[in-house]
Amino acid sequence: MSLMQRVLLLVALAACAAAQNSDRRKQYLDELRGIITPTTLDLSTGRISAQDKTWEEWVTRTGELPPDFDSMPSSADLPDPLIIREKDGPVPITTPEQWRRQRVWMKSQFEQWVFGRMPPPPANLRSTVTSETREGAGVTTRKVLLEFGPGHRAKLHLELMIPAGQGPFPVFLTNQRRSGGWSHTAVRRGYIACIYNATDPKYGDPDDSNDFIEVWPDYDFSGLARWAWAGMRAVDYLYTMPEVNKQQIGITGHSRNGKQALLAAAFDERIGAVVASSGNVGECLPWRFQPDPALYNGLEAITARSHNSYWFHPRLRFFAGREHKLPVDQHMMLALVAPRAVMMYSAFAEVEGNPRGFELSYLSARRVFRFHGKEDNIWLHLRAGEHATAAGDIENFMNFYDTAFGRKKFPKSETWINGYTFENWLASAKEKADPLRFIKRPDVRDNIRWALGEEPSGAAFAPKQRLSELPPPDNHWLALLYGRPLKVAGATAYGLPFGDGLKAELYVPTSRSGRVPVAVWLHPESYATGYGRQTSAMIAALIKRGFAVAVFDQLGFGTRVLDARDFYTQYPGWSLMGKMVADTRAAVHAVAALEEIDPARVAVAGYGMGGNVALFEAALDPAVMAVISVGGFQPLQTPEKGTEGLRHYSHTHGLIPRLGFFIGHESRVPFDFSEVLALAAPKPALIVAPTLDRHIPVEDARRGVDAARAAYERAGARDALTFQAPVEIGRFTPVIQEQAFDWLAARLARR
Repeated sequence: MSLMQRVLLLVALAACAAAQNSDRRKQYLDELRGIITPTTLDLSTGRISAQDKTWEEWVTRTGELPPDFDSMPSSADLPDPLIIREKDGPVPITTPEQWRRQRVWMKSQFEQWVFGRMPPPPANLRSTVTSETREGAGVTTRKVLLEFGPGHRAKLHLELMIPAGQGPFPVFLTNQRRSGGWSHTAVRRGYIACIYNATDPKYGDPDDSNDFIEVWPDYDFSGLARWAWAGMRAVDYLYTMPEVNKQQIGITGHSRNGKQALLAAAFDERIGAVVASSGNVGECLPWRFQPDPALYNGLEAITARSHNSYWFHPRLRFFAGREHKLPVDQHMMLALVAPRAVMMYSAFAEVEGNPRGFELSYLSARRVFRFHGKEDNIWLHLRAGEHATAAGDIENFMNFYDTAFGRKKFPKSETWINGYTFENWLASAKEKADPLRFIKRPDVRDNIRWALGEEPSGAAFAPKQRLSELPPPDNHWLALLYGRPLKVAGATAYGLPFGDGLKAELYVPTSRSGRVPVAVWLHPESYATGYGRQTSAMIAALIKRGFAVAVFDQLGFGTRVLDARDFYTQYPGWSLMGKMVADTRAAVHAVAALEEIDPARVAVAGYGMGGNVALFEAALDPAVMAVISVGGFQPLQTPEKGTEGLRHYSHTHGLIPRLGFFIGHESRVPFDFSEVLALAAPKPALIVAPTLDRHIPVEDARRGVDAARAAYERAGARDALTFQAPVEIGRFTPVIQEQAFDWLAARLARR
């Protein structure tokens, strides 16, 4: 072959590869368009760009495709902020110069994929004091108009409250409205309060930054980035004020404003400290730990809502179901603040929060502060309550600022709700297992029980016999916060005592004839909500089909979120998953003992983590007659393939720590879920594996189910095992629910 022929061949191969690349990206866009929630125009909100009001309009106008995910590295865990990519591969960061280059790279990635590109600082800032008055005990209130950018067309209004005295004063910078009272507390504590008018207009607040779209048409900064960039322009003005201590500027905001406050601090090193308050996903919570199984704002949900679809750059939505492909994640925003000071502030029971995600983000970012010798500059504060703040919370903010600025010293906050790490478990359990020498038991049940741990002997529970004997539903303070019992049409709610002093909620059809079937619903990895405040529609769907429904929070979730922190100290030889299976078994037996329930029609159904528990329970408990597992059938004896794999159980959630011994030796894992499913034969089993669930490669799940079919065939029940792979990201949508519950009703029809 001549040189010219080789060149032409290489060109042809490159063209073919490019075409295949483009086809893959178009296919993924088509899939994404088929599953995402369409955004609708809401004139009370901001805009994506000067041309586009919705994500769909942006995609159509730009013709932009998702990235080629096949060519992007996968990172199921949080990407390590202390690993820099060099030409020879990833290299640990050991020098300040490496960290400076890493900061530049991280900022570029956040602008590319999450927030959009922001303009450089304007060099023509012009300020005009529009009014100045005295109020209160000598406080000066000053209103200022900033004008900047091309032709001074960009405008930003500020309101400052300057305490009496000589100064220079520290600064409390925020876009929270004055009527909320945050700024008043700051002034009491001796700070200048500076409010800038750049925030979500949904609540009637002025948003001067909306016009930045036309002033800088070549920059595609999103709503959050525009608010944060406006905050940086407020800092420009503060630097001109002789009353300001330039080394003591702190910024904060709540909810969506918390997101922009962290972004401003990450990108502007003049800001010395930030309190990120309840911004949750897109602020301190990593996208990787905000999937739908957590029952809160995942990436697809937060980028789909009409009133906040413009907060982030439209490209972010491409990563729905592919969060593990994001080159960066929100813990890196915290890392960008280092070595300055950051306080992660949220409530552990927020409906859109996740205390475990906060802890994992904190643990990663803290390593960066430790690298800088400033570990005390990152605080974690997870308070009781829900989303809204109270006056005492703002005092906590000020304690943090005073400590960060060296004005006073308050104890560092480091709140642990879950607190699990695999390393701490190793130290507590004092266990060790060599995967290469581990000998599997002949009976798979023994291997499962080894992994789940040694269940301590317990006293027998005496269940109630009739609905009339059941107590009212739980009145735990978190249950009241969650609005339990849920309002479910056509159902009556009861409390169902079971197990070791526990109580489930039992929803029974108000109109019923004879004994009814029951489904025990097992929730996913929803730390903040347990079985979920959004579960009422799902329960109603089962009620409509004549089922009673029993629901309860697993240990470490919902009303029991605080109860798992010391579990491995209390029971070093057991596992959280083992406890969950034991609790589920107890709940099954308690509900099946009721004379109004048909014990021949008892099912367990679960989603995510609950799908795992459902499979174990169906395999090990003869009282269970049918099982549904949605997103819970995860093959264990295969390499991670970009998923969390065994780490999901041993490291991320601490559900089955002993599986951590087999990381890197997955083929040696003592059991797999295909064997668990085989033990359930001939019970009717529905396995649902969404095709775009990043935690479970669908083909692996399909092979695992096929491996279990032999057991069903031997039991003469081949048709009892059903596998479904809907084109969806990892979530339990109403459509999947309807199909699953129809399947269950058909399998457990009156016998």
